[in-house]
Amino acid sequence: MFNAKKPDGPSTTATVFEIDRSAAAGSATSNGRAFTAHANAGEQNCSIINEWLTMRGDLESQGDILVKGKVHGNIQCKLLIVDVDAAIEGGIVADDVVIRGATRGVVRAKRVRLEKTANVDSEIFHDTFSAEEGARIRGSLRHNSETDASDAAE
Repeated sequence: MFNAKKPDGPSTTATVFEIDRSAAAGSATSNGRAFTAHANAGEQNCSIINEWLTMRGDLESQGDILVKGKVHGNIQCKLLIVDVDAAIEGGIVADDVVIRGATRGVVRAKRVRLEKTANVDSEIFHDTFSAEEGARIRGSLRHNSETDASDAAE
């Protein structure tokens, strides 16, 4: 999924990384993107919170976020992947959420997928939901249409 390579040519100041976003999401198609430390931010649409990093505060992205470390705060993005040893304490708002690690807080997404290593202590609002055998869930599952109806009743 991640390959560190030295760039060709005389300059060796930047390391090039290739990110296969679809492999991180578990898709069969390849949609890799290459970027360098000096790449244009508009070309890159995947942010990574590495396993040795703990973030405190809210994160917002127009693109995708892969969390391998710990986040204490709210996250808003298109695709959020919570890796196996990762943990998030805070609210999540995204189009797609794949949870392999731990979450605590409200999750609001169109599609939510819990993999077998997931440990979720969250209220989950979703359009579509799936969970692999072995996923641990504490909290509640609510379809997004239920929240629309309860909001209209108030």
